[in-house]
Amino acid sequence: MKGVLCGLTTLLSAHVGSAELLFSDGFTNDMVLQQGTKSAVYGLKDVGSDVTAVMTDTTTGSKTQLATRSVSDSEWKAVIPPTKAGGDYTITVTGSTGGSIEIERATFGNVYFCSGQSNMQLPLHFTFEGANLRDEVGNGSYSNIRFYNHPNMKGQTPYEPWWTSTHGNTSWYNNSYASTIPDGVSDEVGDYGHVNLSPFNGFSATCMHFATSLIDKTGDHTTPIGLILSAVGGTKIEAWISNSTFNSCKNQSTPTGGGLYREMVAPFVNTSITGFLWYQGENSCGGFMGNSADGTGYGCAQVGLVKSWRSIWSVEEGTTSPDAPFGIVSLAAGGSEGHGNNMARMRWAQTGNYGVLPNKAMPRTFMAHGYDIGDPWANRNCGKQNCTQAPFGPNCLNYSAADFPRDLQFMEPVVRAHDCPFFMGPIHPRLKYPVGRRLAEAYFNMFLGGTNSVTGPTIAGCDVTPDYVTINYNKELM
Repeated sequence: MKGVLCGLTTLLSAHVGSAELLFSDGFTNDMVLQQGTKSAVYGLKDVGSDVTAVMTDTTTGSKTQLATRSVSDSEWKAVIPPTKAGGDYTITVTGSTGGSIEIERATFGNVYFCSGQSNMQLPLHFTFEGANLRDEVGNGSYSNIRFYNHPNMKGQTPYEPWWTSTHGNTSWYNNSYASTIPDGVSDEVGDYGHVNLSPFNGFSATCMHFATSLIDKTGDHTTPIGLILSAVGGTKIEAWISNSTFNSCKNQSTPTGGGLYREMVAPFVNTSITGFLWYQGENSCGGFMGNSADGTGYGCAQVGLVKSWRSIWSVEEGTTSPDAPFGIVSLAAGGSEGHGNNMARMRWAQTGNYGVLPNKAMPRTFMAHGYDIGDPWANRNCGKQNCTQAPFGPNCLNYSAADFPRDLQFMEPVVRAHDCPFFMGPIHPRLKYPVGRRLAEAYFNMFLGGTNSVTGPTIAGCDVTPDYVTINYNKELM
């Protein structure tokens, strides 16, 4: 993207000395590139050198010479023409000063960028449904899903390029292979309570369940789905937006913005994608919720994040759509970080203060409500029928399926059968399949021809008389 890559990066790259030929993080073997649009691969090179790039269809042997350009003294970009879904490709990049690098087993499909804080990051290992899903994948289901878990890049120096990142040690994985890797072998995910999780067990439950539920809805088990996870626990929304977006909103919760935008967002804006998923807010509950209408607080920042991310991802025509689908998860009970009095205002602000998605300020957005899917055992770890035999002690409530919300009663046997540990307590609800399913349901109905509602009942107003109050609902959304 010339508009993105030729401005600020030129200034930053002046501080970078000679760099070997490298792909930016997120470009590895087994990756998924966006089908049907222009896409790109990019990275670092020796200062002043040029690169050439070739994409080889390994099935037919045909080769495509890719258009390449230097976007700064030490950065390169190769543009891939629109390519249909599927296939198996090798991308080879060669430097004019010597050396070459390759991506093998790349394919094309629909790519989604999953971001936010710890509930988006929460691994399958800490969810009731994770073990079942691993078994399903091991038996051949959802083999068209591949995923990439971007590491926390706080270690980058201020002088490194924003639009390329080469410090990560993580790779793309296809589900079928990832499900065979046991815990304790890979160090890519990191240490979760002294558990070195496998790439599959360590991947975002919400992001993965969105993809599996979407496959269930569409019946499409062939088109590849690529999931990019870029999430950091304990973060506020201001860290995820650019300084210009931050400065457009008043009464923010932090004095500055952009702390994670540089390390966790900017390295991917030249990657064409289908859409976004956003799950954040717990660490922002203690701040000022504000209102997007007067440009204040979280409400303004949420609208600004959606607009700015869409804008920068679509700078180059023919790549990511400028109105790409954008899904948001509202917070569950218990997710306020001690600021429960702000929870209603937070959920209102998550919609840009319209109370529903989509709306005028946030078109082509959709929401999965999480208010009714907090952890079913609150501060207790027991999910077994006989709680006195559970490994976490007897202090467990004897729920029955009837005690679950109607939409979740089908989950009761899963919760009973699969004890799993909390991660830092009920602020991270262990029911994540319903979150992913609701995201997929809304996305399917809004963008893929589904005929059901894209949101739950939405209040349109009320009539008050001395004797009663009549609540009116938006019938167009029912």
